[in-house]
Amino acid sequence: MATWIYLVRHGQTVWNEEGRLCGSSDVPLSDEGLAQARKLAARLKDIGIAAIYSSPLLRARQTAEAIAAHHRVEVKIEPDLREIDYGDWEGLKVADVLEQFPELEKLRREEPMKFAAPNGEPMRQFAERVISAIQRVVASHADETICVVAHQTVNRFILCWILQSPHPAHCTPHSLDFRFWRQLRQDPACVNLLQVREDGLWRVCLVNDTCHLVG
Repeated sequence: MATWIYLVRHGQTVWNEEGRLCGSSDVPLSDEGLAQARKLAARLKDIGIAAIYSSPLLRARQTAEAIAAHHRVEVKIEPDLREIDYGDWEGLKVADVLEQFPELEKLRREEPMKFAAPNGEPMRQFAERVISAIQRVVASHADETICVVAHQTVNRFILCWILQSPHPAHCTPHSLDFRFWRQLRQDPACVNLLQVREDGLWRVCLVNDTCHLVG
């Protein structure tokens, strides 16, 4: 017996296309993102999904609603699955951040647990709420299959957390090393598949799969 989690990223937004930091800004899906959400939903339509959880941000909710249209479940909003708040960096292009804040951007990439954007959310605090959220969601669905719709950084941190321990539930985020978070690619509307066994072992079975977007 096991719990299966389809951890997906929302579809594309205009800010994604422009290389801007979306963070906690409530940016909707672009036309391309809506098309991606429909393709993602078609990919998951024949899977027996018991529950669908979403970040409260619009781009995630739009993606989750597209998936829910094929299942007799309502989207449940989990506030702690929202993307990190980049404060004054919200809406800036990553290239501009690198030019204007080179040392702080270096910290974000290489020592994330020491990073916080100006007037933004500390990454350590972000990691703690995200890991707590995924544990809380999974604990409510033993031996079921669920879908969680979140964001690029959210998904990357969840994957980092799982890959550092055979029993990550026993680890706290501040005891782990998240320096390789940017090495885990998460494209718009991608699928990750996680498994939690009866003995508490978490497994990563699929990462950043976008085969449903081809063609």
